[in-house]
Amino acid sequence: MRVKATTKILFLNFVCGIYMAACCIGATFVQVALDDIDSGSANPTGNYRWRDVADHLYAESYRNDYNYIHADVRITYCSEATSLFGTLYAVNLKPNFAYQFKLTANPGTETNEAIGLTGRWWQQEWDGSNWSGGKNLNDKGDGSSPNPNDRLYFDRRDVNDINSPTGKHYRFSGYLVFAYFVTDPNGSAEIDFTARDSYHVLWKTSQRTRTIQDGPLEVADFAVSLPHVAYDTSYPRTEVSVFGEWERLPVGGVTLPEGAYEASFLLTEESFHSSGGTYAGLWAAAMSGPAEFTILPCTVDFLHFARFSHYWLDTACTDPYWCNGADFDRNADVNSVDLTALTEHWLNPCPNLWRLK
Repeated sequence: MRVKATTKILFLNFVCGIYMAACCIGATFVQVALDDIDSGSANPTGNYRWRDVADHLYAESYRNDYNYIHADVRITYCSEATSLFGTLYAVNLKPNFAYQFKLTANPGTETNEAIGLTGRWWQQEWDGSNWSGGKNLNDKGDGSSPNPNDRLYFDRRDVNDINSPTGKHYRFSGYLVFAYFVTDPNGSAEIDFTARDSYHVLWKTSQRTRTIQDGPLEVADFAVSLPHVAYDTSYPRTEVSVFGEWERLPVGGVTLPEGAYEASFLLTEESFHSSGGTYAGLWAAAMSGPAEFTILPCTVDFLHFARFSHYWLDTACTDPYWCNGADFDRNADVNSVDLTALTEHWLNPCPNLWRLK
């Protein structure tokens, strides 16, 4: 449903040349509400996680009663831009809890292929009577495209099988993890997002060391005091840092190719490889909703110059999410050398992996 954009979104669109990764043509924003994946059954089905980001166990009453039909998650996004961007607002998700924010599409469609070539592949094989449970293709290579997973996809996508429902032996689902967040102690969250990264999975810094190629740290600093609807035990103040492991590179420069998309937004619980033991879960899907948008062609113009100028003469340009878009020679100094590099592309189509769009 199309709705009038919020004041915040309109303001961000007004200053998008500096603060956003794209402008919304004609301020055409769309809002969708995500639905509970398990469609309102008595309890969420599947291997859901019942521990927070610090591995604290939720109360038995909460484990028995909570359902994602209780949550309200709304996505406001631009339907036409050179990158997908918008905001996510959520209430009554699980408290102190980490979620992946994804795009998915139906197997066999152009949208599915575009998303998979930007993100990851889930492969299923026809066993004669059913599609197999499937597996992720996990060889990222050096982060460039096509990676080994893409090559395997191209090798197998057209293998025929006259006995399968699709006439193909393999079925591939593409998905893109482009953002993540940790809810507050009430289960609420509000994030601005731009799909300019491709993540493999989330980790806690207690599990794995973050590298400069990985996503930004999301820090949860909280204590649990009773009474609390989700806990039956109090816990002292805890700080947990979460980051996204890269799937494709460069960081901050992986965007969807131009074209029309009929896809779905998906919230997935992050289980941190079953961190915490019993009730630790296993990357269960939580909520989903439609995502229909168009990625427009990109031309190097004054919009990109405005973003570039925000870092003009910055001599400590180390933020890979913005500065590397302006720091062409990557020496942490945005100067005339970088300006020359920008003007060499002036009014031409944006090069591959152009970070200023």
